[in-house]
Amino acid sequence: MQTEHAVTCCFSGYRVEKMPFRTNDPHVDALISALDLAIADAATQGYTAFFSGMSTGFDLWAAEAVLRARDRLPVQLFCAIPFDHQADHYSPEWKRRFNHCLLAADRVFALSRDYYTGCYAARNRFMVDASSLLICYFDGKPGGTAQTVRMAEQNGLRIVNLADR
Repeated sequence: MQTEHAVTCCFSGYRVEKMPFRTNDPHVDALISALDLAIADAATQGYTAFFSGMSTGFDLWAAEAVLRARDRLPVQLFCAIPFDHQADHYSPEWKRRFNHCLLAADRVFALSRDYYTGCYAARNRFMVDASSLLICYFDGKPGGTAQTVRMAEQNGLRIVNLADR
């Protein structure tokens, strides 16, 4: 992959069903605002490439935030798809958002044709290995976000955790 590690950021956070609040909750608006600010802050520090893993919830909110920022900042959206047809079981609304981000992305990395056990972890490793910054929403729940935060810590990434705000 030809991205510049020092200016690349990745996102990790919970799928919509694992979030501690529902999608129509005011906390979602606050989180989206925090994402907008975190991306703008990263851009002022020289970050230009932003990886989303494209799952429902935090990943897609982050991808949408990068697309909003792209109107005023020199940033690019990179989508890391763990396998083709990732969004096949998303609700119609999340599938629409997924497709919009995918079509608007500057680059798409499809890591596997088919689902396999561990494909999400492989996607997370791919994004962490390409990045020097992780913007996440992690409040301690076990799962893929916890695993990604550990990977980022082991790789020495700077971590901005929006759950701490």
